Amino acid sequence: MKKVSILILFLLAIVLNDIKANENIEITVLTCSSGKETFSAWGHTAIRVVDKTAKIDKVYNFGLFDFNDPNFYIKFIKGRLLYKLGVHNTYRFYSAYEKENRQIIEQKLNITEEEKIKIIERLEYLNLPENRYYLYRFSGKNCTTEIQNIIFENVNSNYKNKPTNKTVRLQLNEFLHGRKWLRFSMSLIMGYQIDRTIDLTQSMFLPDYLCRELRNIKVGSESIIEKETIYNQVVDPYKSNYPTWANPIYTFLLLFIIILTIKSKAIQNTILTITGLTGLLILLVSLITEHTELQYNLNILWLNPIYLILAFKLSRYPNLKKYLVYITQSLIFVMILIWIFKIQYFEWTYLPIIFILSLINLRIIKKLRLIS
Repeated sequence: MKKVSILILFLLAIVLNDIKANENIEITVLTCSSGKETFSAWGHTAIRVVDKTAKIDKVYNFGLFDFNDPNFYIKFIKGRLLYKLGVHNTYRFYSAYEKENRQIIEQKLNITEEEKIKIIERLEYLNLPENRYYLYRFSGKNCTTEIQNIIFENVNSNYKNKPTNKTVRLQLNEFLHGRKWLRFSMSLIMGYQIDRTIDLTQSMFLPDYLCRELRNIKVGSESIIEKETIYNQVVDPYKSNYPTWANPIYTFLLLFIIILTIKSKAIQNTILTITGLTGLLILLVSLITEHTELQYNLNILWLNPIYLILAFKLSRYPNLKKYLVYITQSLIFVMILIWIFKIQYFEWTYLPIIFILSLINLRIIKKLRLIS
């Protein structure tokens, strides 16, 4: 009996030691709200590791890049820009976000010691010099998807993937609110592939979506989130304080009114040149990029380089000019059908631009008929 008691005490000591070890290690997911810079508009995700016994408290951050990287913007557009994993002191990480008035949601994971060790081992492996760099993708590989993969691959949960009614573009737009010019620019430069519905796993490429879904995941009968704490709480963490008038639709409506009331060759040619250059940029980006989000951009149909030719004086070639105008206007009609059938996303800001281009096309045709 005495031997049995000793054995029970020995086993109990092992269990208690495991529990204590488990409590000494904490893994938390950090979801940071929007910042002022364009690249931080959708927030940020990081993962915190605390080992009380070893007195370790650090944050693993997959969102680092170098603005001083030679040809930074070209590499970014082409999809060849390297992001990297960095490790920060937790206090400094929190202080930096507090200075920017950005909220941090900390979600402590309710997982086993073995799962915690696996996550830490994976993080340390990825932090090796030969592993810490990766090619960034808007929705396929970023600071959030890296952490999502680490958690899902190393934690035994009840998570099941399922379809959603969301698209990448709609999710991106949710977090822009007052940043109307950024939303407009992104709508122009991104192709139709981001307008396809995505599943639940794919939707978690954004920090806030991963944060929300973690609340729904269970390990056994318990939530995967043991505790959730909010630091530097903000009423609306994704609200941008931009004035109401800072909206491109007002700018383009005003321009349409000016074009409608004032017949100026200089203004007309300026608009044609800008439109043509925009179309040329869209074409070049879609051809050279490795970002699937920027490929197959059908906006090239109504914003195309042909307008550059129309901006030049073609008095010697009236028939050529007439055919080019018919082509550009026909492509506008084709694009309207594409929008109607929801092949690619339609932004209401496009409407006054379509009116402007159609009005200019009509005036050119009218002038050519008078000449002939």
